[in-house]
Amino acid sequence: MSTIEKLRSITGLFAECPDCGNFALNKAKLFDATKPLPKIAIEYLRNQRTEIASEIKAIQQERVEIKRRSFTGAEASGFGQIVERLSPSLPGFPLSSSDCRALFTPIDYVGFKGLSITGEVEALVFIDVKSGRNNLEKSQRQIKRAVEQRRVKFIAGDHQLAGSEKNESC
Repeated sequence: MSTIEKLRSITGLFAECPDCGNFALNKAKLFDATKPLPKIAIEYLRNQRTEIASEIKAIQQERVEIKRRSFTGAEASGFGQIVERLSPSLPGFPLSSSDCRALFTPIDYVGFKGLSITGEVEALVFIDVKSGRNNLEKSQRQIKRAVEQRRVKFIAGDHQLAGSEKNESC
């Protein structure tokens, strides 16, 4: 009696598969791999090869998509930077372009509402131009919070005081 026949004859003998858990050896399709493979093993291998080929194709398609998204993202980023610079002249911008001064980082513009029309500053407006679903960056959220909490100061600097003790209160 071969080892495989002995294993099949013993009831209550179990093996553990990492994929499907415990199974009874007497119900398993055991075979001797040193001899020609039975049809069931050949069919199993054929199915595995088909699945692997399908997974390889999916991975290749995903790589192509990742490259495309990377390129599209870089294009969108460049386009976004152009829009940031042109935005004060585009319709829908909240202030007159002549009331805006560009910073671009960390906030795109500081606006002096009313300055160009009446010569009076009605309000300071911090403007960050966003396109698509872009959210504020951490530093931009902090600036927004500081403005909302009215933690804003005006300091008139005097270059002659630079480095002196009088300038430490800034």
